[in-house]
Amino acid sequence: MARLLSPLPITAVAAVAAVSPSRFRIPAVSVARRQALFGGRVGLRVPARLSTRGVSAGAEAGVPAARAAAVISPEEAVEWVKKDRRRLLHVVYRVGDLDKTIKFYTECLGMKLLRRRDIPEERYTNAFLGYGPEDSHFVAELTYNYGVESYDIGSGFGHFGIAVEDVEKTVELIKAKGGTVTREPGPVKGGKSVIAFIEDPDGYKFELIERGPTPEPLCQVMLRVGDLDRAISFYEKVTFLAWTGISIEVSHFCSVCCGELLICDII
Repeated sequence: MARLLSPLPITAVAAVAAVSPSRFRIPAVSVARRQALFGGRVGLRVPARLSTRGVSAGAEAGVPAARAAAVISPEEAVEWVKKDRRRLLHVVYRVGDLDKTIKFYTECLGMKLLRRRDIPEERYTNAFLGYGPEDSHFVAELTYNYGVESYDIGSGFGHFGIAVEDVEKTVELIKAKGGTVTREPGPVKGGKSVIAFIEDPDGYKFELIERGPTPEPLCQVMLRVGDLDRAISFYEKVTFLAWTGISIEVSHFCSVCCGELLICDII
């Protein structure tokens, strides 16, 4: 569903990492750069659901330790960022009413319509939406197939994550626009982060995560997998992930995290 681009002229890429839930600094990244990226938030704070060093979150949740995937340290992740320039480009999914979905994403979620193309000979239309240019941001590619009004989303897809500065205000706007809210704003279970869940016109779920300003609000894709270790191995060895602030969150509450932005900014 997501596509990968080989090396591009950007300054950082993916690091698949899990770190202990504590505050610390990474000397390899300058204070000025971290301030530019994170609006002055130069300390690292990591959510409890991420794994501690050497043990996967799945293992902490009761999965046998033998199945736990190896993790790398934050310092190793930053060194990795300096050497690899690949990144995720976009996530592709199908919608039944393209104009209705574009209206929802732009008016309720604050995205911009970046481009639209119609391929009549193939009987489909694409629309690309996001929070910045495609050459530097992860974007959503919507596909409308002529005459198809609905799809079976299935059980493998979980949700997209979007960082917003005020979850309650965003939910109020979505309700005013006739949107569907499936989880009212409130702290995440066992934590302090304020979240809410909504659905777009086609039933795709979005988690709204309250955070400070970030250059990459479209920050998470949650997928369910049948073999956690095999999935992690695939993302590590086959595709990698680039620095876009995106995470691929898989089942058993284990997050495969990409890039220093996600590591620093997921609270």
